[in-house]
Amino acid sequence: MYYAIAIVVLAVVATAVWFFVFKGKKTDDAGLGLTGIASPALAAPDDSQAAARAAAAQREAEAQRQAEAAQRAAEEQRRAEEARRAEEQRRLEEQRRLEEQRRLEEQRRAEEERRRAEEAARRAAEEARLAEEQRRLEEQRRLEEQRRAEEERRRAEEAARRAAEEARRAEEQRRLEEQRRLEEQRRAEEAARLAAEEQRRAEEARRALEAQQRAQQLPEFDVNAAPDPTPPAPTTEETEIPAYFVPPGGETVALGSPKPAQPTQFKASEELHKVAQRVARTIVSDIKIYNPQKIEQGIAQKNLYDLLKKEFDSSIKTYEERADPQVRAESNYLYEYIVKSLCNGDPSVLGVNFPMDKFRQSS
Repeated sequence: MYYAIAIVVLAVVATAVWFFVFKGKKTDDAGLGLTGIASPALAAPDDSQAAARAAAAQREAEAQRQAEAAQRAAEEQRRAEEARRAEEQRRLEEQRRLEEQRRLEEQRRAEEERRRAEEAARRAAEEARLAEEQRRLEEQRRLEEQRRAEEERRRAEEAARRAAEEARRAEEQRRLEEQRRLEEQRRAEEAARLAAEEQRRAEEARRALEAQQRAQQLPEFDVNAAPDPTPPAPTTEETEIPAYFVPPGGETVALGSPKPAQPTQFKASEELHKVAQRVARTIVSDIKIYNPQKIEQGIAQKNLYDLLKKEFDSSIKTYEERADPQVRAESNYLYEYIVKSLCNGDPSVLGVNFPMDKFRQSS
């Protein structure tokens, strides 16, 4: 493009030079100057050549000036073109720079938008995660509260059940205490009755003995008479004591015969045996009521005494205090009820540590 502009400029300059030179020739041929007016020098032949030369020199100078002007114009044009090209290049460069800056700005904005979008997405994901975490915590809190409510309800039910069990046990204990009190009262009354009966029998025996002694009469004898070598044998009617005067455990003996040794122990009455049975039954019933789990475990493991040692020792002591010694010497109802009621008839359930020596009957 620059070459084409230079060629056009040179063509214009050449055309202008050719135009001025050709027009000057025609004027000289016609005897006219540059103005087209007839020169006075034509009148003088001597001066025509000088004038022609002067005109030619003037034309040459004019052509040279025009050429210089054209050259300067071309230079100016070239400089203007260069300036225009430089300006165009600068403008293009500026445009490219602006385009590049705009592109970079758009890229930066796009990057910023992308970063903001990523940040927004990250924040949205974080908010979603926080919301999910919050929801999970709320669900966990709700489940925890539900579990606590269920636990509180279960504890309340357990407390109510325990209260009912305690009330039942208290009622059972009160009933047992009442039964024990009535039993002790009845036993006291029975003991008082038996004591009165024993006292009455002793009194009857004493009276029978006194009557027997009063019935015996000493025989009359003469101090001067010789003693009878064979005294008469006593008759049965004189020595035998009626049965209703015989004291408990006593025997009828003939007068003058040696009195047999009195037994140290008497067989306990049936009523005392019944009392001992009731005491043993009550003790074993208390153990069975208040220790069902330990009894099941002891039956399974065959160590019932180890699990209920405190209860067994207390029961043995209570039985020894309440049961008549003669009854305990003759039979052991406590051991029988323990084996029957607590061990299902199997003595091995009590275990090897059971104090069997405390249950041996004394002879």
